Amino acid sequence: MGRPFVLPDLGEGLVEAEIVKVLVREGEVIAEDAPLLEVETDKATVEIPSPLGGRIERIHVHFDLRPVC
Repeated sequence: MGRPFVLPDLGEGLVEAEIVKVLVREGEVIAEDAPLLEVETDKATVEIPSPLGGRIERIHVHFDLRPVC
């Protein structure tokens, strides 16, 4: 059974962040505290760790990988 992932509190009054990189793949088995995402805020780019271990069932973030000209 899947469990939802909620972006944790980023601290310092930050209320939003942009996901710049997904560090896991669907089907991958990860440990607690393994890096899941890289996010960028107004102040820094940081890795977000997994709150628990398990298998990545589905990734709901999609990026357009076409080059920007």
